[in-house]
Order: sequence, then structure tokens, then C-alpha cells
Amino acid sequence: MRIIPSEISRSTRSQAERSVFAALKDVQDAQSVALHSVHLPRHARKRVGEIDFVVIMPELLLFIEVKGGRVGQRDGKWYYGPPGPDERLGESPFAQAGGGMHAFERQLGERIGDLRTLGVPSGYLVITPDIDLVRTTEFEPEQYLGSKAYDGGRGLAEGISRATRFWRTRNWWAKTPVPASLRRKMLDAVRPDFDVVPNLRARLTDLDVAFERLTKEQLDRLDELESNPRLVWTGGAGTGKTFLAAEAARRSSATGSVLFTAVSPTLITHLAGILSDHPVTVLPFDRLAEVQGRTFDHLIVDEAQDLMTFDSLGVLDGLSAGGLEQGRWTFMMDQNNQLLAPTTFDPEAWDYLRGLGTVYGPMKRNCRNTVQIVEEVRAYTGADLGVASAGAGERPSFQNVQDVRDEASLLDAYMDDLLQQEVSPQDITLLSVAGDWEASSARLSRRASKIERFADVVGSARTRRRLTWSSVADFKGHENHVVCLIDLEPQHLDGRLDALYVACTRARAQLWVACRPGVRKMLADLGTAVITRGRAAK
Repeated sequence: MRIIPSEISRSTRSQAERSVFAALKDVQDAQSVALHSVHLPRHARKRVGEIDFVVIMPELLLFIEVKGGRVGQRDGKWYYGPPGPDERLGESPFAQAGGGMHAFERQLGERIGDLRTLGVPSGYLVITPDIDLVRTTEFEPEQYLGSKAYDGGRGLAEGISRATRFWRTRNWWAKTPVPASLRRKMLDAVRPDFDVVPNLRARLTDLDVAFERLTKEQLDRLDELESNPRLVWTGGAGTGKTFLAAEAARRSSATGSVLFTAVSPTLITHLAGILSDHPVTVLPFDRLAEVQGRTFDHLIVDEAQDLMTFDSLGVLDGLSAGGLEQGRWTFMMDQNNQLLAPTTFDPEAWDYLRGLGTVYGPMKRNCRNTVQIVEEVRAYTGADLGVASAGAGERPSFQNVQDVRDEASLLDAYMDDLLQQEVSPQDITLLSVAGDWEASSARLSRRASKIERFADVVGSARTRRRLTWSSVADFKGHENHVVCLIDLEPQHLDGRLDALYVACTRARAQLWVACRPGVRKMLADLGTAVITRGRAAK
């Protein structure tokens, strides 16, 4: 006989149930199906109930109640388990079987129709594999299978046949054999075969919880502020540097004046909103002339690798009370820029700065990107993003496109799939490597009229409602659940690993890349170069 599940759960402790499970599998019956441990969410006398076995047969719907070990009856009460303080008081096994049968019939009837109207007969069988009960008026012999008749399972088939003949006489209205189609319908109502994959919206929610937990763990790093007046935190993209910078600004504002700066105007606009309830001066680096002549008790610089030149450090020196040598400051820096060699990074300026303070890092816990995104970025750039700690997602998708129109068509198809998986448009950013809206494939999308320019809406409520488009430069320091990398030509990868690094690490959960002709070869060459550098370093 087929039994579902095909193997008994490890959580089933009852040796009696395990014995009946094995015996049912040995019954020579190709048409019947037995279900083990059927849950009853509604029961007349219990908050929840459970039937040990339900057997769907052509001649009968049979309910089996199994009682292992000792069973006793005194003064009309039933007891189970060893005598003494550990024995359990319960209802009669026959009452249990009957109650479960009626509850199951009602609930199954709600799903497929009244069983009596459909002509489906039913009955129950109580089995005590270890003992033989004394015959009472509570049951008929055909409703019971004791230890002797059960015979270690060898007598189960005969016990089921005997019970079937008995119950057929009690279900005079039965229409047997029950059609195979109706038996299948009954089975599907109780234990359907299904393979439901969580949609992307559900996976994003799970990842959000993990990301939030990990980001909060980074707060431990703020203890460094107390003992280090001049501190550099280093870490790859996604290690929580901006989050820590904002929290450091909040805490420092309680004891003195604070200036928060970074190169990216969109990042500063975003952080100005986050810090709006605190007395922190938040300005992009190119507007620091507005506070010229002032000094601040604490200076906080995010994305400091973009300002790692002596000219930039000179500007910051003049704004720090005590200067960079004696003042209080916190710099957040991505050490991967030393590998990716952007034009704004001067190694000598970096050597000077780290000689003035304490360098912490690199931070190794990546709390933004999935494992697959971290691995993909490392493969093409060699950059260390830390250990992806929030879990796994889907591998980044690289799609070959022929031209801008082909790219727009495939982009629309991908967004159709995202929306079908209940991903909100606000969770999707179209990240243009070329950075030119007028020439972007996004303008040819059928959703073009509903796309917001990120630089225009950052920090406003509008970003919470619509699909956004951004250049890589404007999206630096930001992130979104799903990033579609578009407008990527081979020349964009020539000597600009930092742009690829920034673009790919903006995606928290899913990355989609449109590869125009020649891009795949450039990516392959980048991957080969990473492997070669790794071998040379050994």
C-alpha cells in the first residue's frame, strides 16, 4: 500500500505507530492510499485533533487509532502509560477514533461535498499492537485489532478487511467502489502534491529582516568612538559604513557641534533627512565654503576614499577644531579603492591620514548583499566585500542584448516578471552606467512615463512610490532591493573597475545586467585578470 509520507517522521516517538506504518507499507493493495498523522484544525471536543492514519480505499474511508503500551480502564475511565503518577487520563480509544472520524468527514465535506451524498462509506479501527483489550460493550470485535490478531503487523491486512466488511453493513447508502477520481479528489483535499516557490517579494522580506539584524550588530563598532578621537573605519561596500556614520553623528551631536560631509550630493540629501532631528550640519563637500571660517567639534566623512587627496584633506583640516592632527573626526573609507585605483585616491594622502588616527578594519560582515552578489563582484573585480551574512539569493542575471531597443524590450519583460512576483516598483532601480537619460534604454521602456529620476526625488516621498533611474555616480552610497544595470558598453569597463564595483554592489537581493555586444568578453577578461592577480600574490 502506498503511504504518505513515504517515510515516517523522526518526530514520531510512538513505536506502535511506527509498527503500523511499516505494516501498512507491506499490505498488498495497489489502489489504496494511507495517510499518516492527519491534523484536524477543528474538533468538537478539542482545540486541535489528530488522526493516526486515514486509509482511502475503494470500499471504505478507514480511520485507524493506534494505542501503544499499557491501556487501562477503571471506573469507566481510560488510562494510558505506565501505572503511577506518569499515567495519563484520556477518553476511550474508540471515542477518539469516532470523534476524529466525524470531524474529518465534516471538514472534508466542506472541501469536496457531503461524503454521504457522494456515497463514500467510512469507519474506524482501533489497534493496540502491544496488548489485548478485554471485550466490552463499547466496541464490536471488527472495530478492534489487538496484539494477538495484529501479530506484529502480519495480521493487519486481515484486520482491515474484516473492518471493511463490518462498516459496509453500517453504511447502507454507500456507492462502492468509490471512483478513482473521487478518491484522488479526497487525497488532494488532505495531502495535495504541490511545489510552491516563494515569490521574490517574500524572499525580499526575509532578507530585509536579516539585513536589519546584521546592521544593528554593527552598532558594537561605535564603542570605538569613546576611546579613539580620530578614527578611520574601513570596509567594502555593504558593510554598514554609512549606517555607522549616521549613528556616530547622532551620538556626537549630544556633546558638541558636528559636520557630516561626503562627495555625493544625493547621499548627503538622503542623510540630511535621516539626521534632521539632530543638530548636525550636513553638507556635500563641494558646498563646504558655506561654513568656511567655522570649526566643528566632530567631523564625520563618509565615502572618504573619494576625498583622499591632500587638497581635500586641507579643506577638512580647516573645519576641524584642532585640525586633523588634534581634532576629533571619523572617516568611513572603502579600502577596495586601493585595488580599483580611482582617480580621486592618492595613496600618500591615505598614508598621512591613517598616521594621525586609529584604523579599524576592514569590517568583514557584509550586511547588504546576498552571497551570490558578493561572489560575482569578487570574481570580476577581486574586491573584498566581506562575508555575506544575510543569506543566499539568486545569482545575478546577465542578458545579452543587441542594441538599445532590444535592451528596453528585455528590461520590460524582466520588470513584468518582478511585478508578477509582487515586487513593488519602489524596490527597483534602473542604474545607468552611461548616465545619460536622453540616450538610456529606459526611455524606450513602455514604463518610461512612470520612471522617476533618482537625483530629482531622493529624500522626498516620491521615491517611495515609483521605479527609479539613476546614474552610477548619483547612486553611490545608496542601495535598493533590485538593481537593473543598463546602458553598459565595453568602453565603460576599460580601466574603470571602480564603476563596475559601485554599480553591482548597489543591489541588495537581485542584480540584472544588460550586456551589449562586447561586454561579455570584457567581463571574461576581467575575471581572468582577477585569477591571474590572485596566483601572482601567492
